[in-house]
Amino acid sequence: MAADSSADQPGFTLKDSSAWDRQGVARFLGDAVIPLRLGIESKNNPLIVTLWFEFRDDAIWCAAHRDSLVVKVLQDNPACAVDISTNDIPYRGVRGAGKAACLPGEGADTLARLIERYLGGEDSQLARWLKSREDDEIALRITPNWLTSWDFSARMADI
Repeated sequence: MAADSSADQPGFTLKDSSAWDRQGVARFLGDAVIPLRLGIESKNNPLIVTLWFEFRDDAIWCAAHRDSLVVKVLQDNPACAVDISTNDIPYRGVRGAGKAACLPGEGADTLARLIERYLGGEDSQLARWLKSREDDEIALRITPNWLTSWDFSARMADI
């Protein structure tokens, strides 16, 4: 597994095979208002969990209810993988692996940022329901060990 020549930079390692540089990856993660797919492993059973996310300070932030399976699994085994990719043509995205930290004290703030990002504010039934549970939210800070990106825009230009 090759790492890029920017290994002396703080944060994640970017694979040489990445379609985008670090700034391109950060721009995509900042602009993409799509769920991420989080790969985790519970008792030798691989699981994929879909969560809202934001990319901040070279980390991927999510929120989950304190009693959720994803929180329980990550507390026992913080290793995880992420995939943040478009479902519409042209296909492009970011994937990687890292470790997750469960941070109860930051759950409500993270949830509020995610509600704003995905719903545009708190003026919906879903937002109000999520906010009613904010005291039970846990922030998940995923610190990537490595990330890579792919972009099929050129090969899908005529579709």
